[in-house]
Amino acid sequence: MGGLSEDMEVKVSVEAAETFANTYYANLNKPHGAKELQTFYVQSNPASPLKPDITLNGNLVKDPTELEAIFEKQPAKTHYEVQSFDCHVLNPNYNVGAHDDSLEPNKAGKKMSILVLISGSVRYGEEETQGFTDNIVLVPNWEILGKPPKGKRKWLIQSQTFRVIL
Repeated sequence: MGGLSEDMEVKVSVEAAETFANTYYANLNKPHGAKELQTFYVQSNPASPLKPDITLNGNLVKDPTELEAIFEKQPAKTHYEVQSFDCHVLNPNYNVGAHDDSLEPNKAGKKMSILVLISGSVRYGEEETQGFTDNIVLVPNWEILGKPPKGKRKWLIQSQTFRVIL
């Protein structure tokens, strides 16, 4: 009934997960790339109840600014590499934080919440490589529903649980 086909859900969620996996960690690998982390997360504002929920190695992180400070303290030659990812649609018609004019049925796949499970490796400077897992919930960027302007992301992190595997 005006909903999204399963094929479209799969296509959109895989594209969102792949784009995220290819850009987030590449950004962390750049010198001072952590300064751009805030662009990956939902923004708290009075019109929306959404705020990022971030856990790093079992520790709650208040917001993306605090996460940026943590990543900025990592050794200069820290390198993240994604080895695999999987994704699942959590809610095919996600409306939390949506503008009233965006509440129509989800026909184009732009209103889903998506769970992204990522496995990879990280090397902190000259230390031995360690594994990591990152569990992410992506939600639509309501500010740019439709075609995003250059530099804006279609999907933002609402929840993240990152853990280095020791």
